Amino acid sequence: MPVELSVKHQIYQTIDALPAEQLPELLHLLQQFREAVKPEAVTPVAPIYQLAHQAIDTGLADLASQHDHYLYGTAKRDA
Repeated sequence: MPVELSVKHQIYQTIDALPAEQLPELLHLLQQFREAVKPEAVTPVAPIYQLAHQAIDTGLADLASQHDHYLYGTAKRDA
C-alpha cells in the first residue's frame, strides 16, 4: 500500500475514534492547516510577459510604422 494511502487511512481511523464533541475543533484545526499551506492563486510570471500591462493607448494608429517621426521628428514615410 503506498505511503500516502496508509497515512490517510491512519488519519481516518483516528478521526473515527474521536468523540463527536471534538470533531468541530478538529475541523477548525484542519481548515487552519489547509489555509497555511494553500498554494499561491497566481503562479509567478516572468516580468517580460507582464510588459503588455504597461502599454498605454496613444491614439496614434501609425505609431509602429512611423516611429522615427514620433521619436526623432523625421518626416513621415509613405505607408
